[in-house]
Amino acid sequence: MILNDNQRRVIKALYLEMYFLLFAYAQNMLSDRSLAEEAVQDTFRIACVKADKLLFSPNPKGWLLNTLKNVIKNKVRSQVYLRNFLKLDENVIPGNSDALDIDFMYSDLTNSEDYKLLKKIALDKYSMLEAAKEIGISVEACKKRVQRAKKKLKKSFKKMV
Repeated sequence: MILNDNQRRVIKALYLEMYFLLFAYAQNMLSDRSLAEEAVQDTFRIACVKADKLLFSPNPKGWLLNTLKNVIKNKVRSQVYLRNFLKLDENVIPGNSDALDIDFMYSDLTNSEDYKLLKKIALDKYSMLEAAKEIGISVEACKKRVQRAKKKLKKSFKKMV
């Protein structure tokens, strides 16, 4: 993604003008400062990738706000998915769940390539296409490997409970 001078100038001006407003909105919606920061950064990353759409929008500030709303929805959806997938009850696990070392807890699985792939999808938020490209396999093969890893991980959860 290479921006021309005009795109760079407009996005920089929007960043300087809108950053704190977008951050306040995101923090209010997410109730987490670091997630809000990440959401606003993702919004401007998308703005850079889709600079033409942003610049040709009749309301670039509104375009940014709508993009932020979508980013927030995706972040919330990812968090809910991850919580549901892992079925972690914060009352059962002492301390901050962010501090959990998943690799340590499931060290018998961490050497598995399928587990590493699942971790990219679930925790690092890779899309199936991105993960498949990175390791050089088809998207269908990637989906199958993630499915196998989920099954294995769920089986190990059941043994713990």
